[in-house]
Amino acid sequence: MYIRQTDKLQIPVELSRHVVTNGLEKSFAIYLYLKFHSSGKIHKDAPAFKSIKKDLGINTNRTYQKHFQKLIDLNWINLSENSGLYYIRGFDRIRLEHQCKNRQATTLYYKNLKKLKAFLVGTILGAAVNGQKYFWEVVIKRKLRPVANKRDATSPARAYADRPKPEYYGLSLPEIAGLLGCKKTRASQLRQLAAKAGFIKTRHRFIEIARLPKPDHNIRNYLNELYPKLKGKIRFSMIGFKGVVTIVVLVQSHDEIIPKLQFKSISKFNNLVVAPQIKKAVANRINEAAKIAA
Repeated sequence: MYIRQTDKLQIPVELSRHVVTNGLEKSFAIYLYLKFHSSGKIHKDAPAFKSIKKDLGINTNRTYQKHFQKLIDLNWINLSENSGLYYIRGFDRIRLEHQCKNRQATTLYYKNLKKLKAFLVGTILGAAVNGQKYFWEVVIKRKLRPVANKRDATSPARAYADRPKPEYYGLSLPEIAGLLGCKKTRASQLRQLAAKAGFIKTRHRFIEIARLPKPDHNIRNYLNELYPKLKGKIRFSMIGFKGVVTIVVLVQSHDEIIPKLQFKSISKFNNLVVAPQIKKAVANRINEAAKIAA
């Protein structure tokens, strides 16, 4: 049995988004497995390579080789032919190469490596929701502070006076689809996957649009014809008070999303400690990629 070097890794949020939107989850799982089992370099005959397919649930050698080769093509791992050592690039090196300036990261524990897709989705959605919360509870409060000692200064509060704070924080399916780079049906499945794995928590939310003194069996069809986009989202609830029953008509809104992962800040992009020759090599790769794209 090959001994793991660590039981947790800090995964940059921007890297998580890059992996998901580019379909690199399986390759990324291999990369992370090697990081868990090494200090940055590992011999090609190390025991970890004998257990990696089984531990990650990869069924065929062809599938493994396909995703392993992708890591080499990305330069996330590199083989020294002379020593037989694979060098596993650090997150800082990859952040530098992909121009990832965001400082957020989430903690991935080894036990959750088999749930990597759900973890990455939970990371992306959780970061977006945390961004909403930070905007409304920190940024807006700062902007609403009165301007001190400045006569005739324009109060920054005016720009936000007509924007009420949301009752809860969440994401619609189109927003989730945009973040994950997929269609709405797939976005719903991935949100459920992250919630089932415990990386986010979701709560159904509804908006009250009407109250009826008695049941009206035609109102659903009427609302569906009047507002086609509400089809499948209309709900009815019965409320009783002192013997009087009222029918409440509700429309399902986007779900509330509660992040359950541990987020932390990592080094600023400009403060990354990377050797000059590595920075030069990365700059050359970025320039080559830009020329190809042009």
